[in-house]
Amino acid sequence: MKRFATLLLAGTLLAGMAAQADAATLRAAARVDGAQIRLGDLFDGLDSDTAERAVAAAPEPGRRINLEPAALGRIATANGLDWQPTTGADRIMVERASISLGPERIQEALIEALADKGVQSKLDLSLDNRTLTLHLPAGMDETLVVENLAYDAGRGRVTADLLVPATGLRQNIGARAVEVVEVPVLTRRLMPGEIITEADLDWTIVPRDRTGSDTVLAAEELIGQTVRRATTAHRPMRVRDVRAPVVVPRGAVVTILLQSPTMTLTAQGRALADGAVGEVIRVANTTSSRVIDAKVASDGLVTVVPAGAVQLTTASN
Repeated sequence: MKRFATLLLAGTLLAGMAAQADAATLRAAARVDGAQIRLGDLFDGLDSDTAERAVAAAPEPGRRINLEPAALGRIATANGLDWQPTTGADRIMVERASISLGPERIQEALIEALADKGVQSKLDLSLDNRTLTLHLPAGMDETLVVENLAYDAGRGRVTADLLVPATGLRQNIGARAVEVVEVPVLTRRLMPGEIITEADLDWTIVPRDRTGSDTVLAAEELIGQTVRRATTAHRPMRVRDVRAPVVVPRGAVVTILLQSPTMTLTAQGRALADGAVGEVIRVANTTSSRVIDAKVASDGLVTVVPAGAVQLTTASN
């Protein structure tokens, strides 16, 4: 009877162990933070002590490894788990969590370092290795230091050493540097005569060598102006592309005004060209048919410029 009770107890314990082993199931994937892979990263259904047991070295930050069925079977056996792979699909991908410092972060660090060095030009950098990414262990200080910085403006080249003090990681890099400028551009197609408003403008960055001395660099040079011809959106504007709004259209009847300290003379004329306030246009006197130069003063009014004063006086006499 005593022997039977002992066997019954042993059977109960074995059944309990088997039940615990049966509860261990392979996870679909694993992501680890530290330098070691633990049983709990690979299998679900383990008690806390077993789950914390380290079984393998983790991959480098940002990297991943694939544990094959045979390797998982050996890990399970060595740690007393009653688990073995049944198909070739019983495998798991283990990824090491990381902090990723990608190309944009690296370019920002270079631009800040160039500014600290006194480079005032706005530069667009393109890394020689456009996919360069530095991977740091999760939770690590992300400080990035630029050393041995060199900028060759003539060749458009930047070289430097990148250092991550927290890990001692050092990376030599090179980049192409293009001087750029930010310019206002239209957000939509405008037709001649349409007045440009602030809502019609956006900003874009273009290489400096694609601009000219007449490229518009300030929004104030466009707001309140009109386009001379139908324009294409999102391209740099030139000074000749815009003008002040036309207040005297070609063919309009206008009053020609000549004033001096001793007299004021007026005559009727016809505009031979479009004119904005302040512009000098050709105007034909409708009485004498003489053509004079006149400055547009307002809607329907032009004033004679000095070169036309004698002609108007003669026509009025």
